[in-house]
Amino acid sequence: MKKINYLFLLILWVAVVPVLGNSFVPDSLPRPLAVGYSISISKITPESMQSAKAAGISCLQVGVNEWFDAKGDFKWDDNKMAAEAASAKKAAVAAGIKIAAIHMAYGQWIDLSLTDEAVRKRVVAAHKKVLQLCRVLQPEVVLFHPSWYLDPDHREAHILQLIKSVQELEKPVKDINAICVIENMTGPELYVERKGIKFERPLCRTVEEMMGILNRLPPDIYGAVDMNHILHPEQLIRALGRRLRFIHVADGDGAHELHYYPCSGKGMNNWPAIIDALYQAGYTGPFMYECHYKNLRDLAACYEFLYQQYIQEKYIRPAYQ
Repeated sequence: MKKINYLFLLILWVAVVPVLGNSFVPDSLPRPLAVGYSISISKITPESMQSAKAAGISCLQVGVNEWFDAKGDFKWDDNKMAAEAASAKKAAVAAGIKIAAIHMAYGQWIDLSLTDEAVRKRVVAAHKKVLQLCRVLQPEVVLFHPSWYLDPDHREAHILQLIKSVQELEKPVKDINAICVIENMTGPELYVERKGIKFERPLCRTVEEMMGILNRLPPDIYGAVDMNHILHPEQLIRALGRRLRFIHVADGDGAHELHYYPCSGKGMNNWPAIIDALYQAGYTGPFMYECHYKNLRDLAACYEFLYQQYIQEKYIRPAYQ
């Protein structure tokens, strides 16, 4: 769909509904979701938070990847990271913005599924340290990537290591009054070439694999759907049902890391179907953007349009037909 169509539909909604009244609309419509966006912890300042609040942002996903170097080691001492977390929390609270989630660090050497047991234990220890440093943020959700890219023919071994790591991190997550969620990763093809080397794609690359792994974990370990990572994300949302606790909002083709802005006219996502699936699953968390955008104000405006488009297709258009 092109940009002009988005604009036309929004104008149509604003112009027609007040004239016709709401006799075709149910008394109780699904409530809009809070709008949030992903931000690195060092970028949370009083100025950035005031700008976010003015742009209609009410919550954040905080990324901490910048605390690590390429080898998975901490760059800074504990005092510096703790001070940065405390400063971020203070800035968010002052602006009236909630920290909804921490996006835990990810990368080749920060992989919870590593088959080298000594290295896996080091990764888990680093995650536990991050949780303690981020306690001050008071997140509701702690989000993990299930793995990095895998050497071929070791997938089940990686799954077993992931399960072990998540079980070890479940209590530390609960200790900061948060829940643990695992994000789906890019699929659907099994193999991918990176810099001339053949890898298997990360774990949780399909609906079946995501559900298979979650079903081997305790029921209070939940799922997150990244809408850039999968074609037809509504299918994974429906499969997760009440086990869905977080989303990453972006458009794409399900096979590449594109992170398109949903109202750009790019990508292949069916947004009315996605929003309908969210409501059918009972999802009440934030509409958390993890995408490229030009202006922060575009995010709330885009969600408002997508929500109104969904209402039109779900409730108003069928009533006229």
